[in-house]
Amino acid sequence: MAVKLFNWHSRRAQLSRYGRHISTWVTLIEFSVVLLIGLGIGGLLLGLSVGWALIGVMAVPLMVAYWYWYELHMVPREEDTHTIDARMDSDLLALLGSQPTPKDIALALLKVNSGVFFDVRFGVGGRFLKEVASENREDTPVIFEEALRIASQLDGRVSGGVIIVAMVRQLSARDTLLGHLQLTEEDLMRGVKWYHYLDEMIQQRGKRKRSGGIGRDWSFGWIPTLSHFGVNISTSGTVSRGEVRPELVEQLMGTLGSGGGTIALVGRDGVGKTELVYELAAKLIGPDTKTPKDLWYQQIFMLDASRLLSVGGQRGRVEQLVSTVLGEAYAAKNVIVCFDNAELFFEEGVGSVDITSQLLPIVEAGRLRMILAINEQKFLSISKRTPALVAAMNKVMVAPTDESDTMKVLEDHIPGVEYKRKVTYMYQALKETYSLSQRYVYDLAMPGQAVRLMEQAAEYADNGLVTSRSVQLAVERATGIKAGTADDVAEKETLLNLEGLLHQRMIGQERAIQVVSDALRRARSGVRNQGRPVGTFLFLGPTGVGKTELAKSLAEVYFGGEDTMIRLDMNEFVSADDVQRLIADGADDPGSLTAQVMKRPFSVVLLDEIEKAHSSVLTTLLQLLDEGILRDVRGREISFRDCVVIATSNAGADRIQEYITRGYALAQFEENFINELIGSHVFHPEFLNRFDEMVVFGPLTKEQLLKVVDLMLVGVNKNLAGQKITVSVSDDAKEYLVEAGYDPRLGARPMRRVVQRAVENTVAKLLLSNEAAPGSTIEITRDQVEEMLSSRLKADTLAEENK
Repeated sequence: MAVKLFNWHSRRAQLSRYGRHISTWVTLIEFSVVLLIGLGIGGLLLGLSVGWALIGVMAVPLMVAYWYWYELHMVPREEDTHTIDARMDSDLLALLGSQPTPKDIALALLKVNSGVFFDVRFGVGGRFLKEVASENREDTPVIFEEALRIASQLDGRVSGGVIIVAMVRQLSARDTLLGHLQLTEEDLMRGVKWYHYLDEMIQQRGKRKRSGGIGRDWSFGWIPTLSHFGVNISTSGTVSRGEVRPELVEQLMGTLGSGGGTIALVGRDGVGKTELVYELAAKLIGPDTKTPKDLWYQQIFMLDASRLLSVGGQRGRVEQLVSTVLGEAYAAKNVIVCFDNAELFFEEGVGSVDITSQLLPIVEAGRLRMILAINEQKFLSISKRTPALVAAMNKVMVAPTDESDTMKVLEDHIPGVEYKRKVTYMYQALKETYSLSQRYVYDLAMPGQAVRLMEQAAEYADNGLVTSRSVQLAVERATGIKAGTADDVAEKETLLNLEGLLHQRMIGQERAIQVVSDALRRARSGVRNQGRPVGTFLFLGPTGVGKTELAKSLAEVYFGGEDTMIRLDMNEFVSADDVQRLIADGADDPGSLTAQVMKRPFSVVLLDEIEKAHSSVLTTLLQLLDEGILRDVRGREISFRDCVVIATSNAGADRIQEYITRGYALAQFEENFINELIGSHVFHPEFLNRFDEMVVFGPLTKEQLLKVVDLMLVGVNKNLAGQKITVSVSDDAKEYLVEAGYDPRLGARPMRRVVQRAVENTVAKLLLSNEAAPGSTIEITRDQVEEMLSSRLKADTLAEENK
């Protein structure tokens, strides 16, 4: 093995091995030091000269302990030497033999913190690698070369994580293995940075931070009220990586340091305004060259709005307290006041609190540094009501974080959540958290969306381990959607036999049932486009042929029941103003489309008779059909990406009937009919092109109507099951029902009325006359059907004559 890569005899390698050997005895060594000191002092107190000897002997273990903790515990890296033994973490280096094989390295990783970290967090560590690593020592130099290359891209440190990434890159089946673990090489690189950050945080814990000295604090004013109602976040010990939005922190320092008095941090709830203030506090209490000198050791007090408002009681009392707090802060000179959730201090109406009059002169004077964290809507309201106050502030917009920054925020939050909930998060859970929170957490922005879901996922930990499935379960319990791919045997069986299950409620229309079933199978197997709805379909055809019934059947069979279907009758959206009814806030209109989908994101959305909707309404729906999102009146992106969207239309029904009358089969004219529909300008081509499938429903034949009658009779018997009574209709009676109810223009709808008149009415009379006992079967014949229908016909004729 080349010396330039790994020198087992180097001084650092030897010190690492010494450190490992001594580490097993260090507790005993420290105990012996304490014991010898105690015995020595005791001997001296008793006047025994042996006491000095014991104290002298104590010097030996003391020196060993000192050597261990100050040099051997973590042997410093040799930054100027580009070899593995100079850069590798000493705990791992100490475990390697003079000529280690990749498998030897994997076994060593099992015994160091970095290896355990990757095992638990990623499922890729010593346990994983020992099963796939080579036993050929000739493969080791390649791993070391790759590790040094990776380290040069980071901070120069060759930790166990760096070695793991290097070993994974050398695996021939790495893509397959990582795919099975739902990971990428980029994820592993993020894991290395995460581990280095956590390790550095642990090392820095307990190190004393400069705070300007106690004398500096005493030189400023007394702040009893501010201390009571506020929290000094500069000394709270909250740790942040400081890599999230550093440009905004620098902007805040620049504004405050250049004499800017008040900053308004404006952004959506959950966007991280409070976190930004914490990062600023950390910068000021531990200043660097970028921190303006007049901000050094300035302390930020964050006011507890809820406590202030609850203790204040009356409106005037709250305003008095705020004035006192600000007066103390001004007198102290080293305090920056932060109003977190500042919107609570600017409410209108009876019994509310509005401190505008107290703030305006202070903000305009610019002598007290303040930060107001406030949401966008309230800031806009204040700007309209008191433009002078807004004009005197320095507005800083805080945008939602992207994926990279959100992942860093989640990594920062994990230690605290894990400590409280006694769980451990896998990295795959964080990835799933980001992905799913974007779609299903609406009232917060990133990173707040992801943090909330991450905390909820702890409830579904598997033996203390929070996995991607835990996150999916948290979403499923909260929303009712199926967040992951189909992994339940029963669900797979349902998906594979979906056509048959739908045909238990639907007669005919095979192509429509096929395309809907295919869409669901694609969605639940994970092969569909995640950026669109599960499926978007336009069902065309005359009334009564099953367009709406298919939507109901799908909701019943797969989505949990007909009542889960979201149905909009588009003949109620005939004006441009009706667009607002589509996207209204749920608090104002719980029946709006966006409000219903927020409540039930996993559902069938039925847009019935869509040809009757106003063109502005159809234009609004374009983004829904194409991207699977619709913005509500509050600007929130409501996800339709777990919905099956079905639009129905009777447009061209007469033309369909004409084709059928001329003897064309549905498959022969469907394409021509759709082209004719596009040419008729009933719908704009760009609207029709948004649908995955346009399906023409043909009229039902008499043979199909016989099957419809059977389905209706199943429904009758289901209603009578509680009375233990069964209804049986003879075949010739069914044929008569079909003859009486057949109307090619109206499909199956007349059949419902005929069955009700001839069958259900007959059964009702028999039950009321006690002619049908529990456990009996009611036989209905053709004669009974004819009698019931003829009597109804006579009644209708008489009523018509008497008009």
